[in-house]
Amino acid sequence: MRRICMAALMALGMSLVWSVRVQAQGFTVARDEATGKYGYKANGIWIINPEYDRTEAFSESMAVVRKDGKYGYIDVSGRLVIPVKYQDAGAFSAGLAPVCLYGKYGYVDKSGEMVVPFKYSYAFPFSEGLAAVELNGKVAYIGPDGKTVIPYMLDSGKPFKDGIAEVTVDGQTKYMDKVGNIFDEVSEAFSSFSGFARHMIEEKVNAWQKKGRYEKTADWMTRVNESTRQHMVDSLLGIAQSEYIAFMSKNVGGQQTIVDYDADGEIFLIQDSYFGSLLVPVPIAEAENFETSFSSVCRTPYYAIQNDGLGLREMTYTLPDGRQYRYDNSSDLTFAMADIEYEFDAIDINAVPDNAMADKGSQQITTRQISVGTSDVDKGIPEASEVNDRLFAVIIANEDYQREVDVNFAVNDGNTFGEYCRKTLGIPEQNIHIVENATLNNILAEVDWITKVAEAYQGEAGLIFYYAGHGIPDESTGDAYLLPVDGYGSNINTGYKLDNLYASLSSAPSRYTYVFLDACFSGAERGGSMIASARGIAIRAKSSAPKGNMVVFSAAQGDETAYPYKEKGHGMFTYYLLKKLQESGGDVTLGELSDYVRGEVRKQSIVSNSKMQTPTVMASPAMHDSWQTLQLVRP
Repeated sequence: MRRICMAALMALGMSLVWSVRVQAQGFTVARDEATGKYGYKANGIWIINPEYDRTEAFSESMAVVRKDGKYGYIDVSGRLVIPVKYQDAGAFSAGLAPVCLYGKYGYVDKSGEMVVPFKYSYAFPFSEGLAAVELNGKVAYIGPDGKTVIPYMLDSGKPFKDGIAEVTVDGQTKYMDKVGNIFDEVSEAFSSFSGFARHMIEEKVNAWQKKGRYEKTADWMTRVNESTRQHMVDSLLGIAQSEYIAFMSKNVGGQQTIVDYDADGEIFLIQDSYFGSLLVPVPIAEAENFETSFSSVCRTPYYAIQNDGLGLREMTYTLPDGRQYRYDNSSDLTFAMADIEYEFDAIDINAVPDNAMADKGSQQITTRQISVGTSDVDKGIPEASEVNDRLFAVIIANEDYQREVDVNFAVNDGNTFGEYCRKTLGIPEQNIHIVENATLNNILAEVDWITKVAEAYQGEAGLIFYYAGHGIPDESTGDAYLLPVDGYGSNINTGYKLDNLYASLSSAPSRYTYVFLDACFSGAERGGSMIASARGIAIRAKSSAPKGNMVVFSAAQGDETAYPYKEKGHGMFTYYLLKKLQESGGDVTLGELSDYVRGEVRKQSIVSNSKMQTPTVMASPAMHDSWQTLQLVRP
């Protein structure tokens, strides 16, 4: 999604376009003509003095204000609750507001505390419990806890309204529901009447049953009770039926063709492109005229709700001569096609097989196991006493694959590892790039960023590269590849070669580069089965050689599988990596970290999976003799 000009933000829900007369909680945004400053008036009297360059209408009792090019928030008393320090800011919704700091967007609560980390290139206010965020040129939707609900697969996305958001995918305008289903037409998103009615009725009932600001409690309790609420729902249901029929019928194509005529029953069988088969009684004496005039017949439909969707109750067919015939959904009719047996010799035809259909692909439906936020390592994350502003991290968390089986818990792995980088290792927020569900271009862009950082710091920066996701081998050479979410497990050309990653990370000098790979490169997925259906056995991938000042921690060796730790909601390798950081508070040598992770993963994998998983560590020649005694975070 390209950068959006300020004038377009209100349409997308950011509400940063300033209005001189916007009603909000009895206040109006107003400008003092003498000073050119903005404040708030009520009944023509200044309630909040004009001291800001811009002010915005209140939302959830908070309003954005701008002063000296920076943004903050005031409450309805005019008190500056959140300091004027942000580069950009949006309206509060669901108790959170999107703000920009050091070029990255995140979310703060009404006390100014960060709730969702500053990592997005753009972020929008919440609407109906979801907010659109942009990262690495793609848009996703997150919940108030910062967890990704709809993955990074969109070019742009507008706020949800009645459960539907207008989005752009591959340059095309589409419509998406709250679980990520994408439709070409908005009518398709409301294909069921129950869904349409629920959204419409819930919105109106929720607004109706709220207690008015100037409504006595006793009056409100008389107005809103179980009986009056049900009456409200029943009355709205009738309105919903009318609106649904009007809404859906606009998209009915109405293409009809005559299939056949049952002369004995005097009934035409007509095929409707939307409603299917229709039976229309026409006397046999008028049947030929009806069929020859069918292209110019005038059809008048009458719709109803049927099977939780739009149904055709009746249709009147008016011929040019004025005669009328009627389809009636309530009529009991039987159409019988003649089944005539002809006694002729059989005709022999040698069918040529369709080679394209010779091998039927294997299609699977899998259950995705999610246990996020319940693990002991997701809580009680220790915090460093010092800031490590010369350490930089790129975190790739690939879970939702477009063509291969998903990698359970990979997003939780990446986000929690990011929290340990920020809190335990003391890395500033702006030094950490987390990319969920990265494409090949996303990965290349992040490697390019951290390489340029190393160049800028001329050997004084430390680098961390973390990856959770699929890995695949080259079956002919054994070379290992990272698999982006848009890649094919059977095509290495869609992957990112591990040798190329190491070469890029070492192309600029660094104090040290640590690589953590929660992936295996045997062609197996976290559950143990093969990624590519054509591959029946695991392949022993060739070990790529680290370069420069590099140490590489890998989740498994050779032809082993990197398993999940389902009870903890993480990859097994990542869980024990985080556990050691938690127990040590980050004060751990690489040797201690390696011994702990290797030992614990081996034991747990045998117990849980009855199979071996052996994490490995490889160091470049420059680090070969010293890596074990190095601290994870060097001063």
